[in-house]
Amino acid sequence: MKTEFIARVMQVMNELGWDDPGSDAFIGSDTTKVEKHIEAVFTDAWRKAVNLLPKTYFTVCDFSGQAISPDISKGTGYVVLPPDFHKLASFKMKGWQKAAETLHDSSDPIASVQANEYTRGNICRPVCVKNIRETGEGINTVLEYYSLYKGMRHEISEALYIPVTAPLSDDTVISGKLFIPLAYLCAGMVFEIFEKPGMAKVMEAKAIETKA
Repeated sequence: MKTEFIARVMQVMNELGWDDPGSDAFIGSDTTKVEKHIEAVFTDAWRKAVNLLPKTYFTVCDFSGQAISPDISKGTGYVVLPPDFHKLASFKMKGWQKAAETLHDSSDPIASVQANEYTRGNICRPVCVKNIRETGEGINTVLEYYSLYKGMRHEISEALYIPVTAPLSDDTVISGKLFIPLAYLCAGMVFEIFEKPGMAKVMEAKAIETKA
């Protein structure tokens, strides 16, 4: 898929017509250089795509089998996140009325109010916070969940996440929905490298348009 994807990025870059001086030389005489730039920006373009596009465009993995570290007396607890974790898709404890779909950073103001039992998340409005903790397995990145009624049993109902992508290679698999918008985003980042911000903005706009 690597060759196919690079070819598609080159194609969408040519869609702009290369009207400004030097553009034809850029794409025509140094194709290898452009291909190397596409490979180099792939991971960053993918990360941007995660923030711009629906979660359904991405591979989603299950981490409901992770062990829970509960505090029954407070109705809170945490789960160690998988090493390839990138973004939360959905997390729900049994007893919650809905799933949490956002993982707040520990520096977020929402995270600071979770220490107070009267202001923290609850079964109606659950909250999840990403934090660093010392666990039995060393220092780990964890998902702290808030909260359940005191004394309730702690059991995960659903835990889904988007794993981080690997660098572009021959083994890379890109879903059908993601293929075109990701190509646009890669094209935009290559344009940025060649100091063509106007073209980069057009490419990002096209990527966003594909989700409509």
